[in-house]
Amino acid sequence: MKTRRRMYAAVAVALLLGLVGPGAAQIKQLTPEKVLATLKPGQWVQLEGYTQRGFTVDCSEVQILTGDFLDDDWGLTGVVRTIDKMQREAKILSLPVKFDKDTEFENNTGKFGSFADLKVGMLVELEGTYLKDGTFLAKEVEDESAKMAKKPKLKNEIQAMGKVEKVDVVKRTITLMGMAFQLSDKTECKSAIK
Repeated sequence: MKTRRRMYAAVAVALLLGLVGPGAAQIKQLTPEKVLATLKPGQWVQLEGYTQRGFTVDCSEVQILTGDFLDDDWGLTGVVRTIDKMQREAKILSLPVKFDKDTEFENNTGKFGSFADLKVGMLVELEGTYLKDGTFLAKEVEDESAKMAKKPKLKNEIQAMGKVEKVDVVKRTITLMGMAFQLSDKTECKSAIK
C-alpha cells in the first residue's frame, strides 16, 4: 500500500508541477477493442470491475501501466469470501490468498493487527506477489471495510494490479491472477504512453 501510494503521489506531484511534458508519459484514452488487440501477456495493468456469477468480473476500467515493477508489486482489493484458519488462507472471489508470519496488517483503528483479526465480509486491500501455483502471497493487508458503509456496492467490486496472463479477443476478456475480467463497450480504458 505504501509503495503504491508513493507511486501515485509522485505522478500527481509531477502533473501538478508541470513536470510531465511532451517527452514524458501521458494518459491516453483507448477503446476496449484497441486494448484487447494490443495488450499482451506479461504487461502490467490495473483492472476494476464488479463480480458476476461464475467468478467472472464485469470490467469497468482498464489501465495499462508502464514503468519498472517488482515481483511484490501485485495488488488486490476485494471482499474476503472464506477463511481457512488452519492453512492461514482466505479467498477473494476465487483467488486463494496466503498469509505468512511476515505479513503486515493495518487499519485506521489499530484493531487489525494479525491474521486472527481477518473476518469474512471484510473489504481488504492487499499488496504482495502472485505465485506460480495460482495463489497470492500477501505482504501487506489493509482493512478498508469502513468504506463499505459509505459505498455498499464495494462489496461486489474487485480491483487487481499485476501482469496479464491471457487476452481473449473473441470473448473480450483479460485474465489476471486467474480472474477473467469481461470488457464491454462501457469499459473505460486508459494507457500511459510516451
